[in-house]
Amino acid sequence: MKKIAAGLFGTALLLAACGDNGNNDPADDPADNNANNNTNNEAADDSYDLANGEEMYMGECASCHGENLDGGTGPALDGYSFDEVLSAIQEGPGSMPADLVEGEDAEDVAAWVEDQN
Repeated sequence: MKKIAAGLFGTALLLAACGDNGNNDPADDPADNNANNNTNNEAADDSYDLANGEEMYMGECASCHGENLDGGTGPALDGYSFDEVLSAIQEGPGSMPADLVEGEDAEDVAAWVEDQN
């Protein structure tokens, strides 16, 4: 009798974990690569001025991160996402000053860096 009860409990637990919760919102599906994912290509958004981003990068960032994102006194930036670059610009990790580039210029730099990757 205990084996049957344990089996039923295990089956119920398995069904609860795998079952549909009745919410068919695609944003809740972790298998959907675009749902709730801030790492998708933000730079593809046409609202960013990549030419301005490049100009700001070359003027404010390249001396530490390299003209080709290959690093120097700051880390290489290839492989960094829009969100990672924007966060670093805003927060200033390590010895990097915060808000060296601000507002839309910072977003343009982040979009340009991501676009280079």
